[in-house]
Amino acid sequence: MFKQELKNETISLGAIYQACNEIKKIAWQGEINISIIEPLINSVYQTTSNDIEDIYISINRLNTGLDFLRRQLVGDAFSKDAEVTRYFEAIGILIKNMNKKEDIFIRLRKELSEQTMPIQEDNLNEHALFLSDLYLNTISTVEPRIIVNGDNKYLTNTKNAAMIRSLLLCAIRSYILWQQSGGSKFRIFLFKKQIAKLAVTL
Repeated sequence: MFKQELKNETISLGAIYQACNEIKKIAWQGEINISIIEPLINSVYQTTSNDIEDIYISINRLNTGLDFLRRQLVGDAFSKDAEVTRYFEAIGILIKNMNKKEDIFIRLRKELSEQTMPIQEDNLNEHALFLSDLYLNTISTVEPRIIVNGDNKYLTNTKNAAMIRSLLLCAIRSYILWQQSGGSKFRIFLFKKQIAKLAVTL
């Protein structure tokens, strides 16, 4: 049971970091990697699944985030990313405040369950627009808002802005999954080496 819990925690942590790193790349470089983003978008709609691996289509689709997680945990000072860590911390604070507003979760579940458009690489921008609007109408009403840093020419691009908001929603979904799996910052401290090893072997 412990091993499965730690595996689930590692998978969801990898997803959080994958989403946050993609936010950073879009914000600073205008780079949208559809194949990396697709499993994250998929996870947002899986509100009833109990299999954390299926939520992300396949664990292999999270290799980028799992590798990033490993470097954050056991890498040297040059391999650790302060900006992505800031997003991780900001998401935790935001979720704590979201938990005081059950109506937001009710609306999120309702609107996500009513979305019937299939999730494919060639329509992820359409999903991003839908999720961006959903984010603006729900999560953006909770303080403190997450501030995304980047190059203004990319941040003001409509497609980029929508994808960033949708990825924030993905990261929030994965952070909640991490907590539901038993994850906490204290457990990261206790099991840092085990999590880093799992991030390689999954």
